[in-house]
Amino acid sequence: MSFLKTLLAGRPNGLRARLFKGEPGGSAPASSSAPSRKPEAAPPVAAEKAMGLLKEAPKNVTPPDGYEVVLHKDALPEGQIIEVIIGGTSIAVANVGGHHCAITNTCPHAGGPLGEGKLDGNVVTCPYHGWKYDVTNGACLTDTAVKVRTYKVQIVGDAVCVEL
Repeated sequence: MSFLKTLLAGRPNGLRARLFKGEPGGSAPASSSAPSRKPEAAPPVAAEKAMGLLKEAPKNVTPPDGYEVVLHKDALPEGQIIEVIIGGTSIAVANVGGHHCAITNTCPHAGGPLGEGKLDGNVVTCPYHGWKYDVTNGACLTDTAVKVRTYKVQIVGDAVCVEL
């Protein structure tokens, strides 16, 4: 039962669970006997708040070619990391000393969600098995033969834009 609940609602601190909790009056199904219905999409502002973001991503910004707007530049506090799905790609965006960095959200060791990991300085720890990665260059501190993909980040106006 808990596997099914995790499959439907996501990991406890994951993106789907936060979106579920952000729906007005909505929550993850409590049991398999609950009526099956498609969850309503949360309004954009509710979705932003559910993910713990302080400000909504700017809508009036035109990102550079090949880039996508992912966050408001002030939405992610320093020392925080978050999972963002943009253009069908799951990435982890971190704020390291006011500088935004983006890496792939998947740990190559066991597929852990790096955006749900603990950020300490510029090092994120995978929540699954504790592997550590430098978010500024993708280097793995646990196994130097491993590296995660990094993405170029530009600030345009109030928007954090990531090259995909």
